[in-house]
Order: sequence, then structure tokens, then C-alpha cells
Amino acid sequence: MVKKLCLLAACCMLLSPASQASNPKLIVVISIDQFRYDYLVRFRPYFGKQGFNYLLEHGANFVNASFKHAVNTTGPGHAAMLSGTYANANGIIANDWYDRETKQWVYCVADPGVSLVGAQGAGRSPRNFIGSTIGDELRLRTGFRAKVISIANKDRAAILMAGKMPSGVFWVNDSMFVTSTYYMNDLPNWVKKLNQSRYIDSFFGKVWNKALPDTAYASVDDDDVPYEADYDGSGRTFPHKIVGTDSTRITPSYYASLARSPFGAELIKEFAQRAIDAERLGQRGITDMLCVGFSSQDIVGHAYGPHSVEVMDFVVRMDAMLADFFAFLNRRVGLDRCLLVLTADHGIAPIPAYIKRHHRSADVGKVSLDSLWKFCYRVLTQRFGAPPEGDWIDAIEGNNIYLRRTNFPHLKTPTLEWAASELADSLRSFHPIAAAYTSHHLLSIKDETPLARKMKRSFHGRRSGDVLYALKPFWVEGGKASGTTHGEPYEYDAHVPLILVGEGIRKGRYATEASPVDLAPTLSVLLGVEFPAGREGRVLVEALR
Repeated sequence: MVKKLCLLAACCMLLSPASQASNPKLIVVISIDQFRYDYLVRFRPYFGKQGFNYLLEHGANFVNASFKHAVNTTGPGHAAMLSGTYANANGIIANDWYDRETKQWVYCVADPGVSLVGAQGAGRSPRNFIGSTIGDELRLRTGFRAKVISIANKDRAAILMAGKMPSGVFWVNDSMFVTSTYYMNDLPNWVKKLNQSRYIDSFFGKVWNKALPDTAYASVDDDDVPYEADYDGSGRTFPHKIVGTDSTRITPSYYASLARSPFGAELIKEFAQRAIDAERLGQRGITDMLCVGFSSQDIVGHAYGPHSVEVMDFVVRMDAMLADFFAFLNRRVGLDRCLLVLTADHGIAPIPAYIKRHHRSADVGKVSLDSLWKFCYRVLTQRFGAPPEGDWIDAIEGNNIYLRRTNFPHLKTPTLEWAASELADSLRSFHPIAAAYTSHHLLSIKDETPLARKMKRSFHGRRSGDVLYALKPFWVEGGKASGTTHGEPYEYDAHVPLILVGEGIRKGRYATEASPVDLAPTLSVLLGVEFPAGREGRVLVEALR
């Protein structure tokens, strides 16, 4: 009995957030936007020793880590990874949603009550995020002495990783690194100095060439194919000159071209290194935290697809950038004093035309929101006649369909629930649709399929639509043949890296089921801080020493 009690006590100590298994000087969470797990496998022969391979060889690599929600986009992914919660708890159901009360669109990090700092533009904050992150809990645990700083190309990536109470959050706005008055009223001097140097503009005219010999790209698609997109003048083929649509001067298209290149990631690496020096992160006798979001991979993948020369080349260059960054960390802090994390917010679907090129009869394709809207209108009109006012639908976004509720009190027979049910039933017969659920169904179902559970995790009662749907595998949303996207519940959109390296971590390759939402509770145990509010993820006990 005594032995059993001792064993039980030891297990409780391991799992309790009050226990402190390690004391790293700096936690570095790296999120590479739209980074599918299979990139680590497919492109590993071309990696050096000190980038991705450093993580793979020294860390706990969870090869079976997937998001367990349905809407795999940037906002929900970054909101989940350091809060340990999904949209049903944290409220970030998509990048954008429709607010029925105001009858306006809501951007996930929009905040009309704050202003941009460092440039002109709309204010941004975590106002719409519900809950806390591991960074918030670290700040509380240390009496706000720990610094938590988050940076990314995208505002929503930087903001949602950081949580409610960070020391500073910064992102790229055209030629400037910016923040908002939610965090501070003025930029730190070191950020001002970098902006004054016009560092972001210094990449104008640079050329993105292939990093490897042509023969190395034999396993990916041809470089010049019509289903790749040229959104900003960078072209479909190598070399890509970073000028935008005007080679004589800097225009807004230059900043889009820069973001859709490895140079966009270089911006973030440089800024992260300056933040470490200026804020003395990991060098102050207390555990600090740095969240780094490399967003350019996402923009490259949307244009060229996951089987393109561009994506392969970007990943190889990202490997070299990480090697440089880790070397910098070793000089400033010491890698043995850091806890490193690599993950991603979502993956990406293959370009349907790429699959069609190799298998003409494959059931793949694109569906436009316009065609989906017309289908819904036709179904509801056939059931209930012409809408009393305007349209049957207010909005379709993020796999949510918002019915125009003001129309239904005017009809004698149907209720809103009945209309939503009729629409969901009909949508299941629409060829690109795999599943459709009403909000009432998601709130009440108990015997659930895996897909229904994912849909339920992406559902929030005050923000989601009346009907939620999922497309069939390898079908994507879009009206053009070129490019691709993400946002569905399937593994190509959900399966991402989850690697931890550092003190207290047992290195190895783990095939147990895991998710990025497990990251926050695991860090809580390692750091001896409270779990984030409402956390749903588990502690990755198999990787704890």
C-alpha cells in the first residue's frame, strides 16, 4: 500500500502544474504558417544539420499531431496552439465571421477601440479571444516579471499566440513593424530604429533563385504550370524578382511580393534576433517567452501549391534560416538553456488541377462561394417561396452559413431550425459537400462521428452560422483554377509538426495521437505554471523526462 501511495504521489507531482520539471531561460515557440508535416519527410534529404534536423534529432517529435477542429485556418490554428482550446471555448471560429447583432463582418483580431502604433491603419488586439494562453499564465506566475513577446508577418498570428497579457506584440504593416495601443502607446526605440532604417524596403529588386540544382526538384511539379497563380507580379517561374507590378518604384504590390518569398521570413528572423538583444530575453534570471510566426510559407503555398518547386525551395531556405537563428540563440542564451517548439497553424490542400493533370477522373475540384450561395437560395426558395426581404442568407464564411433570421417570423409555417435543417439536408446532395450540420444539431448530438466532433469544436454559439458544412476531400473553395487553399477537417489541412526540444524533454519519435492544443498544458507542467483557462489539450507525458 505504501508503495502504491508513493507511486500515486509521484504521478501527481509530474502532472500537477505546480511542479516545475525544468527552468529554461527562454521558451521559443516557432509557428510556420501552412507548414504540412510531410514537408519534414519529403524535403529532409536537402536539410542541413542545424535547422530542422537539429529539432528532429534532439527533440520529441510527435509524428501523429493534428488539429482536431474542422476549420483549419490561420486564426483558429494560432488561437488553439498556446491556449490549449478550440473555437468552442476560445471563440475564434475563423479568420472572419458575421455578427448578426451589428450586421457587420468581424475580423478575428479587429478592435475598433484601439489604434495602430507605427503606421496608419485599423487597430488590432485579442479582444475577440476568450480565455488565456500559456504566456498569460507565465506572466501571472512571475508577477509579470517574465517577458512574453510575439512577432509575425500577420497580425492575427502574432496576437493570438500571445494571449491577453503579453509584454509586446509586433507584426508587419507594409514598410513598418507595428503594434497597437492595446499593448503600448509608442514603439520601443529599437523598433523605431529598425523602421527608420527602411529595412523592409531594402529587399526591393532582390531575386529569389533556386537554392538547389535543378535535378533536386525532380520529386515535385514542373516549375511552369498554368494552375499556379501570379498574384503580385512575381511570376509563376524561377527566378522571382521581388518588385511587385512596377520594377521602377515601390508600390503596395512590392510588399505583397516580398511577403510571398523567403525574404518575408528573413524579416521575421531579423526582428526576432533584435528583440532578443534589445529586451535581453532569456538573459535576465527569469524565464521569458518568444513566439515567432513565419507567415510567408502560407502565401507561397496558396499561390503555388504544396507540390511546387517554390514550396520545396522555401522549406529548404527556411531550414537554413532556422540554423542561423539557432546559432544566434546559442550565442546569446545557450541552446541548452532554451526550450524550443516547432509547430504550425494548419496545412494546405493540393491544387485540384495538379491532381487532375495526373488523374483525369479524380473527384477533385473547386467550388465558388457564389455557386454555393445560389444553391442555398434555390433550395430555400423551392421550400418556402421567395424571401420576404432581399435574400435568404446574410453571409457565408469559414464554412458557416448565416441565414437571414428576420425573414422567418414573416412565414407562417417554417421555423428557423426547420429551415436550417432543410438546407443542411439539401447541401448533403450538393456534390462538393461532404457533410452539413445545423447549429441545433451540433449543440445537441451525443453519438458523434469523428467529423461531427471536429465540427463541434469549431462551433461557437454566439458566433457560428446556422449551418456548418465541410467540403469533400480534395475539394477546395475558390472561383479560379489557379492556386489552392485550406480550411477543411482533413489531414492535409490538419496534420502539422509538433516538436519540443530542451530541458525536461525526452527526445524520440512518438506516434501517439497528439495535437498542437497539447502544447500549452505540456508547457504548463514543464514551467510549473497554471494550465490556461478552459484548456482541452492533454499533457504529453510520454515526452517528459
